[in-house]
Amino acid sequence: MSRAEAGYVIIARWRTDAEPTSITGPHEVVIRVAADAAPEVCEQGVTSEAVHRIGWKVDDMVAEFHQLPSAGAYQVMVRRYIEGRLAELARGVDAVGFESALLTVFEDLTSRGHADPLGALAAATGRSREALGSLLDAARQRD
Repeated sequence: MSRAEAGYVIIARWRTDAEPTSITGPHEVVIRVAADAAPEVCEQGVTSEAVHRIGWKVDDMVAEFHQLPSAGAYQVMVRRYIEGRLAELARGVDAVGFESALLTVFEDLTSRGHADPLGALAAATGRSREALGSLLDAARQRD
């Protein structure tokens, strides 16, 4: 299976010797810079940030390979993405930094066309929509 993501091509391969008895990840994942990638992507290559962003594409391919319900798999992938992204952005920061990290993730989900970014953040963080709305408002006012 393969996917494209912001200047990268992701290829996942499974061994198909036998029918899997459980959900398995691919045996090989290849990430390469696409031929038509932006100059900055070509210059930087495959960075750890790119690998982190691409992780949800691999989750999507796992769901497709195992014919999992896409809505449930999508929710799991979004949650994993949010948790990982927040951990990356908020590492060693104070409350103000955490609010900014929340806003960054919220804006990223929005730009990707997520139907309910606030709900996804609430589910991933265990906070209410109201509490997150207040934190996001505070971050917007500072920015």
